[in-house]
Amino acid sequence: MAIQPDPPSETFLEGFKYGTLDADNREIRLVTLEEGFWSDEIRCSLRTLSLHDQPAYEALSYVWGDPSICRSISLNGHTFEVTENLWLAMRRLRKSTEPRVFWIDAICINQSNNDEKSSQVSFMGEIYQGSQETTLWLGEDPYTVEVGSKSAAGHRLAELFEILLSDKHMSELPCFIEDGTRTDVSEDYLQHFDDLAMFLDKPWWKRIWVIQEMVPPPKIRFVYGSEQFSYDTLRAVLEIFREHAAHCCKNFRLRLRGAGFDPLMVIEERVSPMVYVRERWRNSDERITLLQLRRMFSASQASVSRDLFYALLGIVNSWGLATPLQPDYNISSRDAIIKAVYACMVESGGASFLQGERISEDRSPDFPSWLPDLHVRSTPSRRVWGEQQRLKIAERFSATAGLKQDTTQFSLASDGTLRLQALKVDKVIRVGDATDPLDEFDKVPDVFRQWMGMIGMGVQDWPESPPARGSQQDSFWRTILNDSIEVEQGAGYVRPSDGDYHQLLDLWKMITANVWPLLVSMARSSVETRKSDSEPFEMMNTLLNLAPSIAYHVLVCLWGRRMIITEKGFIGLAPRTVREGDEVHILLGSEVPFILRPGHVNVYSSEVDRYSTPVYTVIGNGYLHGVMCGEAFEGDGQNEITVIALH
Repeated sequence: MAIQPDPPSETFLEGFKYGTLDADNREIRLVTLEEGFWSDEIRCSLRTLSLHDQPAYEALSYVWGDPSICRSISLNGHTFEVTENLWLAMRRLRKSTEPRVFWIDAICINQSNNDEKSSQVSFMGEIYQGSQETTLWLGEDPYTVEVGSKSAAGHRLAELFEILLSDKHMSELPCFIEDGTRTDVSEDYLQHFDDLAMFLDKPWWKRIWVIQEMVPPPKIRFVYGSEQFSYDTLRAVLEIFREHAAHCCKNFRLRLRGAGFDPLMVIEERVSPMVYVRERWRNSDERITLLQLRRMFSASQASVSRDLFYALLGIVNSWGLATPLQPDYNISSRDAIIKAVYACMVESGGASFLQGERISEDRSPDFPSWLPDLHVRSTPSRRVWGEQQRLKIAERFSATAGLKQDTTQFSLASDGTLRLQALKVDKVIRVGDATDPLDEFDKVPDVFRQWMGMIGMGVQDWPESPPARGSQQDSFWRTILNDSIEVEQGAGYVRPSDGDYHQLLDLWKMITANVWPLLVSMARSSVETRKSDSEPFEMMNTLLNLAPSIAYHVLVCLWGRRMIITEKGFIGLAPRTVREGDEVHILLGSEVPFILRPGHVNVYSSEVDRYSTPVYTVIGNGYLHGVMCGEAFEGDGQNEITVIALH
């Protein structure tokens, strides 16, 4: 069909008007960025067409930025406001001799029309897949933003990538030094690695929408200031560096970490998940679910909570028995998220998606307790690292193993109350002090002593050899590790060995001896010297470099946890909000037990009989030694399954 200007329909910003899009005809708008020089006004025109016509266009992926800081452009002859970051991108991407045609969400979607937003988001994956190329705009180099010249930081970044792509051993790369007494970054390349850190710390990497924007396109490129990097370049840097660091250069990397430097960790955190999903998505046989994506990108951020789910829909290719979720901006965020999480439960056939913390101080009381924090709001990255690892640990267990039922039954009431099947395992009768090592490093020894005291033991009572199976000592040390240890980074978890016990014993001796305050003091001094903006997280990393290697895993297992003892004598770990009197239940379809609080007076749904169906508040999932592998369903356990309601 011919490309026609939008007919006037809805007033928007000083005379500019959007027309109506025909969703059934897969209509979209494209913006033409007119040619111009650096200081010229940005002039654009908007046209409507159908995706069925396979138009030629590029797509732009970027971060909107602060909505209160805007710049004006000319759109169809009218003034139109865009955020400063988009304005900077358009200025960089504009050619001086010919126009360029883009799809840009902030301009091509009428952001004041919820029906149109819902419709356009529903086939946004198709929009990016249909582009000839997608530009991933990471932002300006702050050193050259007002000059319009070559980006100094971007140029140094290109030099560093070229070095890393040489596929040499790390000790042979000019950016590192090893002189027999120390392993470190060469002074000549300190600024290069600072630039890399700044590049990987750009807000673009943290935005949830960019996953959908970089996975489907046939071709993508990164633009940072005046510099451009192909996707293949960044992927190759990741793969080469990771291969060397995991095998032939493993010890070199460990020595770098000992010096407080690990560039690979940042690259893996930012780039690796995106590369993994893009490669899987392009292999049409790979199954990609919303649950998988939401867990993988739980650290990503969105300004609107429902977009934590909506932003991923364009690359979901498997819904199982669930009805595919459709974006709907006319309903509340609460209702949108409830529908999304319930769809994930139906698709997976279980309750494992309910795992996660519920401790956010700014969490809205409108959200039901069965929704963990990571589904209702953007979660701070310093919390996500622990949550993601604990979810991986949970995959080792099967608390419902041996259950004869083939299917899990659950239903959702109109008020958001979740009704499902569960087995009550036990009741909490004792609760220990809480651990929050990221903030209270000095208190760690006292917490350990208090926990040991709960089972009548002291630090000196621990044997040099692993305790006998089934003893309280055995239950205690295995609980501390969630009875799991990582085989190697990213390779899964197995049951701890005797060697792991000895490592844990060494860590206990360090924590409870005078050496621990010394390590805390050294770590704090190191962080203060670097003047870091994220002191607790930096403190943790520094302490881990100084402590036995098992310390990282212990930190994952214990962060934000309290030790509990149950009525039947089981030892476990629970969220720090646990109280005496809370109950331990196994929700059918979940790998691990949950801590539930009986009674909730605010449930009045006609779909939940409050007099026959027990109603609970979800405190969170936990670890209870002795019930993690189906033991609770042995004997009469099969007959004690009941229906409960979670508010």
